Amino acid sequence: MACSKFILGNLPELTSNIIQYLLDDTPTLLSCILVNRLWCNTTIPLLWKDPFSMKHPKNFHFIEIYLQKLNEKDKAQLNEYGINNNLFPSNTLFNYSNFIKCLNTQNICFTIVNWIKINKLFNCSTGVIFLLLIKVFIENEVKLHTFEIEIAYTFHNVNNVCFNSVFELILQNPKFISNIKNLKLHFNEKILNYNFLKCFYSKCNLISSLHFKFSEYESFNNDCVTIENQLLQIINSQKNLKKIFLAYNNPIYSNSSSSYDSFPLYNIINNNSSNNLKIIIFHGINFKNISNIKKAFEQLNVLESIHILYCHILNSNFIQQIIDINKPFKLRSLLMIREDNEKLQIDLIQSLFQKSGKYLENIGFKLFINDELKYKLLELIYNYCEKIKFFDLNIFNIQSSCLVLNLIKNFVQNLNYLSIDVHNYNTLFMHDEENELSTKLLLNLAHILPCRLEYLNLELVINNTINDLKVFLRNSNHIFIKKLLFRINILINDILPCIKEYIMKEKRAEYLAIEGYYNNNYLYNCKKDLFTMTDELKEFESYNIKVKKYNCLYIRAYELIDEILRLLLSLEYVSSFKFYAFNPQSAPYGNRNVQRNIVVLTVRDEDDTSRACVDDELNKF
Repeated sequence: MACSKFILGNLPELTSNIIQYLLDDTPTLLSCILVNRLWCNTTIPLLWKDPFSMKHPKNFHFIEIYLQKLNEKDKAQLNEYGINNNLFPSNTLFNYSNFIKCLNTQNICFTIVNWIKINKLFNCSTGVIFLLLIKVFIENEVKLHTFEIEIAYTFHNVNNVCFNSVFELILQNPKFISNIKNLKLHFNEKILNYNFLKCFYSKCNLISSLHFKFSEYESFNNDCVTIENQLLQIINSQKNLKKIFLAYNNPIYSNSSSSYDSFPLYNIINNNSSNNLKIIIFHGINFKNISNIKKAFEQLNVLESIHILYCHILNSNFIQQIIDINKPFKLRSLLMIREDNEKLQIDLIQSLFQKSGKYLENIGFKLFINDELKYKLLELIYNYCEKIKFFDLNIFNIQSSCLVLNLIKNFVQNLNYLSIDVHNYNTLFMHDEENELSTKLLLNLAHILPCRLEYLNLELVINNTINDLKVFLRNSNHIFIKKLLFRINILINDILPCIKEYIMKEKRAEYLAIEGYYNNNYLYNCKKDLFTMTDELKEFESYNIKVKKYNCLYIRAYELIDEILRLLLSLEYVSSFKFYAFNPQSAPYGNRNVQRNIVVLTVRDEDDTSRACVDDELNKF
């Protein structure tokens, strides 16, 4: 008991770091609540910082905990919709509104819609509940860290009057958004009034990350002056802007048109706030007729990281401007897509690799690029890149498979994320050749992979036998893979026995996703996901392996950078933990017996049981 009290008094920082490391593991966080008072007080704010974004809540009743804080006048308004006070909890151990740090308008609306449906409150207005929730958060002095506004879904569920009322209320209470560090704006529906953006340049100046996403170039052009001026005011008002994300939807299937031409790249990144800018991410932008690229980037003196994700770049104008920049162009990510004149641009691409290849860490080009260009790109990667961490590619013939295996072997020191698709998208019905490629990959890959991977995705064509897959799993028994994904063309039940034997029982993965088929006619989209097989799900969970939907675990371009940043953050927590655990001389507060006492952190403090028995409202997760 004394030892436990000593730990509680002297290792709060270490305890916080350990629990922060569990941020995305809600079941474990719920268990942490019951350890003792310190763990409870540290864990509760993490669970309630962003409850509207929870992917699979048990129900949506946690919204009632927030509405319970309304004043009597507002509760009377709810009574008109058939919502009486009996619906709200009488008392709560914590003021959960205070813990809100992240809000996404789409997630809030989704939660409200489902809450109304569950409680059969069919006369209730989503817009009114949305407005009252924001009012509760403001009155409870919430200070947001992240705010995401998704126009289309929000407007579909919240009428224009309520939407404008929300931002008028925010303007009157600027403390609510004054500490925002991350702002995301998704302009996926044309609206007539952009005045709500005034909140973010008149009341916020501490934003470090800006995320702008547009659904159509036409909508941007039609409102170009309005939107551009608003965005520029937001950017120019910031004192510590570190990251800008500029994106358009559906870049893979978009074609070149004059509507791309007015994208105001130079104006957006050439401003007084850009002196602190360290990261720029472009997703789905066509650079074909954009000028002043050289001039814009030469203004950025501390830029450390440029990411180009599925943008149209294979034209002499863009690449030549990059080559002409009189400073390093620190291109960290390059995910490429098919372009009309791709065959003509290999010399320019080589020049780009000569200038930026040594900086490249994340690369992919499997989507619709012809085989000739793919092979030349593989050669350029082999010749100019040294520290690839994320590799997303398509093996399309035997020659390319040999080069790919050599590349993986070269990158083994840095490689963390690997996605290989064994399909020839430029030729239909090549299953025999694809099966041969899958066999070659499976028989050789295990010997060259690093001993630990954050992510491995294999999309395979396997005909009639899974022996090659068994060989791969057996030969890779020394490798731990945090997120392991398979997409196969055979019955999912055929692959499960060897997955259980070599992955599940040996606990070689933390997350697993498998997409296969439920009958042999795979040409007719008879797909089946392991996540839908309830009994199998429970068996894997008994071995602490979390099964996810394939499409949920699969990392997409727009998620790539955030995924890598999360990895770096988690590694910081792990290194901090190891530093204290194995360096007694450096332990905090003069404690020199950390290794022995760490175990005590998991021992329940019996004197705190009454405090650790958290309210029934936690069951609302």
